[in-house]
Amino acid sequence: MLPGYGPVMQAFLGTLFTWSLTAAGAALVIVIRGSQRKLLDASLGFAAGVMTAASFWSLLNPAIEMATESKIYGENGEYAFLPVAFGFFLGAIFVYGADKLITVLGIHSPNMMLGKVTL
Repeated sequence: MLPGYGPVMQAFLGTLFTWSLTAAGAALVIVIRGSQRKLLDASLGFAAGVMTAASFWSLLNPAIEMATESKIYGENGEYAFLPVAFGFFLGAIFVYGADKLITVLGIHSPNMMLGKVTL
């Protein structure tokens, strides 16, 4: 919370802040030319870490707390991580399978003909 600002102004400033960070990240395309594989790998690794942390604090941790409170997974919730871990790994398997399917179907190919979009 920003003291001294109303809710609408706080929402506006928060939106402006996130927009400016997104624009700064997108501007790196102009500054960095060519194929710099190490930079791309580092960027993707950082993004994966951020998304994993976001999924933990927003989804996985509350799910573990709910499973603990349900008393289905042990008297003290000692096995409450099991349904969450199962869902997490099932999602990882789905993403891996989708990646392999896209490769097999040739959808990743830059030579693939895309339909022309007209208004």
